[in-house]
Amino acid sequence: MMIRAVTHIHTRRSWDSRMHPAQLGERLVELGVDLAVVSDHNSFDGAIEFAGHCRDRGLSITVPVAAEVRTDRGDALVVFEPDSTPPSIDRLLSWEAMVDEVHAAGGLVGLPHPFRSHRGVEELARQVDLIEVFNARCTAEQDARSVALAETVSAARSYGVDAHWARELDRVVVEYERRATVIETLLQDARCHHPTRSPKSDWMAAEVINGIKRRRPLVTGYFVAQYARSRLVESVGRGRP
Repeated sequence: MMIRAVTHIHTRRSWDSRMHPAQLGERLVELGVDLAVVSDHNSFDGAIEFAGHCRDRGLSITVPVAAEVRTDRGDALVVFEPDSTPPSIDRLLSWEAMVDEVHAAGGLVGLPHPFRSHRGVEELARQVDLIEVFNARCTAEQDARSVALAETVSAARSYGVDAHWARELDRVVVEYERRATVIETLLQDARCHHPTRSPKSDWMAAEVINGIKRRRPLVTGYFVAQYARSRLVESVGRGRP
């Protein structure tokens, strides 16, 4: 049986998103999604909160316990079965410790957007279970390198929407053959049809939220200007014949 999934989602529990569980749930229901990997920055709270929202509203969306952890060698996507008790984030901030902790607890380790800010990515790739070969906020060149990397180390391939806004969620919807567990399901190569890249303005808008939440007015002002510039460039581009 095939199921529809969206992976790599950020909610209000991330420092650069304000997406509320109700917004997320409503949009995923519209998209017919069965499995949603909510992976907030350095926090399992968003996944746990959204799983509770789905239970309370009677939504048939499976939500594993997951987070995007910023380690000393770059980001890692860590995923556990629904209703699991994950290790403390503090125990996952060292890459080597994170890999051992997650695997010992029965979870999987993914490498998101490999060619954005990781150190020694080829070495890291040999320690993970899956590699994100498409990220809606990466360039085509970065994703092509990610595909080659996944082939080199024979890792499962995932496609992440990296959504911080509800409007982004439909850009990368994937399909899996349903397996007995969420981990087994995610360890297959995802099937993705016509993924779409997010415009730069969506990324800049998330950085504005980051500046506001962290009370950094100069950072906020800078990204407000970058957002306005990106919107202008995008509107001009859409107006071209």
